[in-house]
Amino acid sequence: MTLINAEVAPEQERLNWGRLLMDGIPYADLTAALERGEDVSWFDHWMKTAADYEKEAQRAVDAGHRHTAGELFVTASLCAQYAQYLWFGEDRAAGQQRKVDLYLKAAPYLDPPAVRFDLPIDDVSVPGYLRVPDGKGPWPCAVLIGGLESTKEESYRFEELLLARGVAIATFDGPGQGEMLAGTAACGDFERYTSRVVDFLIEDSRLDANRLAVVGRSAGGHYALRSASLDSRFVACVSWGGYVNFENWEGRAPLAKESWRYVSKSANMDEARIFVEECLDVRPVLAELRVPTYFQQGALDFVPVSQVETLKKHAINADLTVVVEPAGDHCCHNLGPRPRLEMVDWVADQLRTGGSDQ
Repeated sequence: MTLINAEVAPEQERLNWGRLLMDGIPYADLTAALERGEDVSWFDHWMKTAADYEKEAQRAVDAGHRHTAGELFVTASLCAQYAQYLWFGEDRAAGQQRKVDLYLKAAPYLDPPAVRFDLPIDDVSVPGYLRVPDGKGPWPCAVLIGGLESTKEESYRFEELLLARGVAIATFDGPGQGEMLAGTAACGDFERYTSRVVDFLIEDSRLDANRLAVVGRSAGGHYALRSASLDSRFVACVSWGGYVNFENWEGRAPLAKESWRYVSKSANMDEARIFVEECLDVRPVLAELRVPTYFQQGALDFVPVSQVETLKKHAINADLTVVVEPAGDHCCHNLGPRPRLEMVDWVADQLRTGGSDQ
């Protein structure tokens, strides 16, 4: 297990209670992790917790309780996700694979089920899941993009909010994320992979090709801006705690810097800094953003609030809805459900007016 700062445990440096709780980690499990004995690592604690939930889920399967099984398998997958996201190397790889395996067990028990897809592009495949509401379509669809260390298996609770509003969801791992990391490092042309997912979605008769939104969280918010700027098939965009260009490298926590070095497969920190500053910059194409765009930021975020003015300066052809939460941290995870509910309501409103009525 690789620790970046021996003086500060990773969970002290980067742990965001709001994020874990809002994504579905039970409060009791989080407090148990923080109160665990010194002889048990963060990684081992959460992997054991994942295994415990897996056993409970299998008992639910055996008893014929499909909905309970789905919820418990998802919780097990989230535990594996948060076991590995603070570490690198073998532990990251092991936790990633365990998370994927557990989510695949959950997938058929979800309502609606999550259907796996693998889409070839270049010499790799884009892995993801599609969930489509029951009943008569065609349905609008939101494409969800994770951030620096978040992945397609992490967004279940957010997906449920969209599905409840009649919006199908497609979530995937792009370069530098989840299953794609092994073969494809983070890159500056993430939009190519988003567009590959859109190619797949518009062929599905259950979906309305004229009502597609892209929603990205954290670094995924940057990727969402790129994707909506360079793929005209999107009719709405959400940048949730995202940014236009990468500022304040020196102000980022050591573990965040190491995460960028890891996912970009940079040889050292200088190379990682050059990557994020030069490749994660949507300013040159932001004038091509021509769809309603929701930009949410917390005033207490490590992402500089000056990014709002940068967005306004360059996104001159987009109808912008800018929300800055004065008490919000990164992605406003500390503010509970309200910011997420406001975002999904905005998405649903845009998609209701973006195409034919259902």
